[in-house]
Amino acid sequence: MFRRVDRFWRIAAVVSVVVALAINVYIAWGSNLSFMYDEIGTVIHGRTALGLDSPQLNTPGYYPGWGVLLAPLWLVTSNVFTFYKMAIVVGLMISMLTIWPLSRVAVRLSGVTPGQGVVAGAIVMALPPRAIQADYILSERLVTLLVVVATLVAFRLWERPTYRGVLLLSLLTGLALFSHARMQVFVAAVMLWLVLFLVRRWQIALVGLVATGVLAFAANKAALWFHAQLVPWKFIQAQGFFEKVTHANPRYWVDTFAGEAWTQMIGSFGVVIVGLVVVIAAFWKELRARQVGPAGFVLIAAGSMYVLSCLNWGNEYSLFTMEWRRFDYWIYGRYIDPVFAVLVLAGVCAAIQAVRSRAVLVWTWIIVAGISLVTILVVAPDAPTWAYTTPAHIPGAIPWWWALPDGQFPQPGPIPSFTNDNRFWLIATLCSLVPLAIWTLLAALSRVSPRLSDRVRSVVVTALVLVVGTAGSAVADVASNEFHDHFNRDTPVVGELRSILAEHPEAVVAYDNNCPRRRSSMNSERNWLMWWMLPTIVKRQWEWGDDIVFSCPNGEPSFVTGAVMLRERPFPLATVWILPGDLLDSLRESGELPEVARTVK
Repeated sequence: MFRRVDRFWRIAAVVSVVVALAINVYIAWGSNLSFMYDEIGTVIHGRTALGLDSPQLNTPGYYPGWGVLLAPLWLVTSNVFTFYKMAIVVGLMISMLTIWPLSRVAVRLSGVTPGQGVVAGAIVMALPPRAIQADYILSERLVTLLVVVATLVAFRLWERPTYRGVLLLSLLTGLALFSHARMQVFVAAVMLWLVLFLVRRWQIALVGLVATGVLAFAANKAALWFHAQLVPWKFIQAQGFFEKVTHANPRYWVDTFAGEAWTQMIGSFGVVIVGLVVVIAAFWKELRARQVGPAGFVLIAAGSMYVLSCLNWGNEYSLFTMEWRRFDYWIYGRYIDPVFAVLVLAGVCAAIQAVRSRAVLVWTWIIVAGISLVTILVVAPDAPTWAYTTPAHIPGAIPWWWALPDGQFPQPGPIPSFTNDNRFWLIATLCSLVPLAIWTLLAALSRVSPRLSDRVRSVVVTALVLVVGTAGSAVADVASNEFHDHFNRDTPVVGELRSILAEHPEAVVAYDNNCPRRRSSMNSERNWLMWWMLPTIVKRQWEWGDDIVFSCPNGEPSFVTGAVMLRERPFPLATVWILPGDLLDSLRESGELPEVARTVK
């Protein structure tokens, strides 16, 4: 009997991994670079790591771990479009690799078998909060892997305290910080756990605290050095955080704390709440034994990142007074998705184990009801559901993009119903709780019907979570593809210029900063153009004698006698000028000069 059950879960493990891989590949298929800051600003660090020439971008700053990992790809190709496809493949590999440490955490956290652990890990990676990241070359997938492996190491360290284990935990924590600035909070969480670990083995905990502090300091310094090579001003990504928090109205925190919890709930189809209850119960047992062990590590890490994200967006400017209104700030998920993966994992393991504990299910529904009611009654009427949304920032909520309103409506808006403009909130909530409702129903039936075995409930609920989670990711991909299409501006002139520069590598290309009519879009345009033109480096500012200048119709190159402005434009208000010199003469002689709009007399 036990062999038959074990064989079943081994087969289920293979199937679930194939499904997770399939949905991730499906989402990644046909994607193109969309973030002129987050993606370009991160992966370009890889060129710096190799000592290759890199353009100076305009970004608030990004930490370089992901870019350094992808650095070898620049040795394979100098074509940015090929680089992007290769980076997508690397991201897919990392996502699939993450299933292994998740499975090992599952075995230690919940006591499932190795095969069941693989099923749980695969489901976590198939759910929208992580699967949608396959459509981008953002650092979140590397961060997720590092956080999960660090969690596994912390679990092993608790089981068998060793200096090697604590040093490995410190190293992984430093690498996580090197990969994302927001992981400073994860560093603090790990150090807090190590402080509590002093009770268990003070010598090892002390070594861990020193090593974590030193490695985090080194990682931060190294990251800022990389930033200085790429951006001519200091790192400003987290600038003003404490000022925003101290001046914020606590009423705004209700919006973000409820909104982000709601996003995690619907993005996991309720499973994360079960995981939270299970982990809290385990943590309570630890406290009763006067210790803070693996469950405490998970809660401290997840709670710290959750609080950081909610406080970061819980201010009047982000939520209400920004000229460019953003809906995703209300239900932001990208920062906390990596650390919440372990809580989701715990919930999936509870489904696999066919948990029917009345206390667990009752507390789950109490938390679900609290989050849902506050979100629908308090958050939804105030939130600009109609405003700008980035799928990568709210991947857990984006499966319900089709329920978003078609246009702006007055605020405060109506309390959500199935038919009004705010229907998104109600539909997403009810749809996402279907697996949890069936789980609860089967648990209740099992009390009165002995024929309903634990195995049947386990298979039904686990399969349901996998199916609806994968379907949700597939539906979310539609919105993600639309987002990609919006930024797919690889116009014919870009291809022509790349061909010209390939034949004339000595040509000097620059950017004209003095176009006041489009100054608000200059940062994004500059980054796009500097990315598209690689391996040619676009200078920050043009000078007399440059060959090609990206400017505007009335920019400074328009006063250079003999300069020609090409008819095709990379952006509506951006123009391409080819100035008098050897390049212009060569293009005219060979007949390769693109169609000209005008020549300066």
